[in-house]
Amino acid sequence: MPKLSIFTVAAPDLTPEELCQAAADAGIAGLEWRCKDTPAELLAEQPSFWGHNRCTISPNAGEAEIGRFSRAAREHDRRTIAVTPYLSCGDVEGTEQVMRLAKRLGASMVRVGVPGYDRSTPYNELFAQATRYLQEVERLAIEYGLKALVETHHATIAPSASLAHRLVSPFHPDAVGVLYDPGNMVHEGFENYRMGMELLGPYLAHVHVKNAGWRSVSPDGTANHLEPVEWKSAWAPIANGVVPWKQVLRDLKAVGYDGWFGVEDFSGTFDTRAILRTYAEQMNRWMEEMQ
Repeated sequence: MPKLSIFTVAAPDLTPEELCQAAADAGIAGLEWRCKDTPAELLAEQPSFWGHNRCTISPNAGEAEIGRFSRAAREHDRRTIAVTPYLSCGDVEGTEQVMRLAKRLGASMVRVGVPGYDRSTPYNELFAQATRYLQEVERLAIEYGLKALVETHHATIAPSASLAHRLVSPFHPDAVGVLYDPGNMVHEGFENYRMGMELLGPYLAHVHVKNAGWRSVSPDGTANHLEPVEWKSAWAPIANGVVPWKQVLRDLKAVGYDGWFGVEDFSGTFDTRAILRTYAEQMNRWMEEMQ
């Protein structure tokens, strides 16, 4: 059976204790804790993925907070596999802080910073900055016995498997790897899935599971075939977006991937508990169909 996990950014309405119980009920073994400070003003808002997320641990977590998250996982027999912060490229001090936290929680992976790309700074300058940062990251990952993850993510200098590989290839794959996210690659960075996996080789360290799609946008509801049409991407349920997940799973099996699959469904189609149940049922069924 697949090794299933949940990135808690997708569970904003649940407390750590509720999330661990829901994960156990769904048969999801791994936990990827969202890691970010939550400003006080957001705590009055309704739960949301990137705002008031109740399933988030602070990078500055003290003994009580660390104990709470560790206890929630332990009491529900769940395993913390990753701490997933929102680090800036070059923030070596912040990166080490999160790695210390990850060790306390028993995690083996930490997502690290990648420069954004918005046409304001040339790619080659950003790549040089990222390389200098990852030299420090590699050192820290070895020191703390963790793997640092560069995520394939739109609007960064690593939107595709090949650009992520270019970034991590100077470093040892035991210390620096790639979080492969086909859902992000719908927005930007699509490449033949298996080709990208083959290129990544030992750097293919983790996989996130979500989906998205595209639709054309016309102000008057019609298309003028002599004028450009605007297209927009949006999140979709895992089975209903552009990413053909059954094919992706076949490709992952073909290259020998045996790591975790972390869900982060942002489509809003299901409530959090239903997301976990549906995800586990889908993944287990698809894997069985591949036998």
